[in-house]
Amino acid sequence: MGIILSAGEAASFAERMEKAGLNTLLGMGMAFFVLIIIMFVIMLFPILFGERKPKKDARAELAEKAIENTISQIEEHEALTDDTELIAVIAAAIAAAEGSGSTEGIVIRSIRQRKLKKQWQRA
Repeated sequence: MGIILSAGEAASFAERMEKAGLNTLLGMGMAFFVLIIIMFVIMLFPILFGERKPKKDARAELAEKAIENTISQIEEHEALTDDTELIAVIAAAIAAAEGSGSTEGIVIRSIRQRKLKKQWQRA
């Protein structure tokens, strides 16, 4: 049941391995050749059909709208927060620091966050 080369001769092991190697190389070579052709066809798509990328201006405009939308949502959220509890805590801290027992006479007009010095910042 071996490979027959010609006129009834049986092929030796070396001859069969040679044919198997050639078949393998031929098969792999054809596969790579077809893959290379497919690669070139894909590379020609932009030339044949034209590039359809969105313009950079449209992307920048969308990004700007998104930023404006985010800022407006933050401003709405900040406007809705009630600072009365924070004011009460600050007034109580001031009264305790002064030694008076009540917060009468203490008026808090504005609250601003200050940058902490390096010695007070957490690592």
